[in-house]
Amino acid sequence: TVTALITSAALNLFKYADGKNSKLMANDRFNNILKITLGILLASCVALGIYTTAIFTIIGIYSKTALGMGHTTGFITFFNSCEKFRHYGFRSFVACLASFSISWVCALLLTYEEETRWWIALPAILVGVMGFLHYKELFALASTLIYSSSCDM
Repeated sequence: TVTALITSAALNLFKYADGKNSKLMANDRFNNILKITLGILLASCVALGIYTTAIFTIIGIYSKTALGMGHTTGFITFFNSCEKFRHYGFRSFVACLASFSISWVCALLLTYEEETRWWIALPAILVGVMGFLHYKELFALASTLIYSSSCDM
């Protein structure tokens, strides 16, 4: 559901990609680069969000179906066989979050003018950088404590 909400929010940000909400001049090179970057990031965010949602939904449906039918062995085999898809789905989710975070900053920069745009975007940039550092730490913890070969399985 988180990915679906992010995808919906990203679709709403597409209105900023055309630059009509920006008061900056259309021939402003920085503004044009922001518009193109925003469009690419939003398209990526939506595509990644759809992929993530589909992968985890399909795995969840089949897993619950197997368990509901009492096929515990089938569930375990299926779930273990889907490891690469869960990995891709997780990576897609992380990329979706990153592209949305950067898109949000681009949309803020396109909405406001001159120095004001940077003051408005500053909290989003700071929280984004802090979040990235925290995500990186969480990934390292999971890698060490959950996915290392030395863990009891």
